[in-house]
Amino acid sequence: MNVINIGYDATNYYAIEHQQKYLFIDTGMPGTLGKMTSQLRKHGINLNAVQHLIVTHFHPDHCGIAQDLQSLGVEFMVSRNQLDFLESANKSLKKFPNYNEIEIHPKNIINENDKSAFTNRLGIPGCILHTPGHSEDSISIVIEGLGLFTGDLPFPNHFMIESNEKVDRSWSQLRSTNEKKVFPGHGAPITL
Repeated sequence: MNVINIGYDATNYYAIEHQQKYLFIDTGMPGTLGKMTSQLRKHGINLNAVQHLIVTHFHPDHCGIAQDLQSLGVEFMVSRNQLDFLESANKSLKKFPNYNEIEIHPKNIINENDKSAFTNRLGIPGCILHTPGHSEDSISIVIEGLGLFTGDLPFPNHFMIESNEKVDRSWSQLRSTNEKKVFPGHGAPITL
């Protein structure tokens, strides 16, 4: 497996290559599909090879073109917890003129902590963990042997952000996976 940061506009978006197919983690602001396809060309990725998309949370810089990609054939996967926040996210994101409301197909819902469902559905060993701290809908994606994709989950006592109980619990859960590499939504990857 290979991780490619296809990010733009100060946000990281990841393409995970596995058996000549891709899983995307997070995607750009509403109206930036052109920027995304340009990034794909730059990295030699054919959009037809992108099978799945997962977003770490429903903020515009992480989910803004999710429905656009889904309309092009990419399967948008969500965690069961995220479903509770979809309606309010769609309502909030309508303020962006190029936002296309996200629709979720029931077959694309994965329970958190369900390694077998994740691996069977995506063909990649891993799972989704509910990791609130940045937002209540935040998840992290664990790809076994590759690392943790944490979106905007703050690092405890890092960047002048005081540690809090939710952040501490989320990081405790992530550390228990024994994965060492962390791929955040902004900034460079780190090693735990």
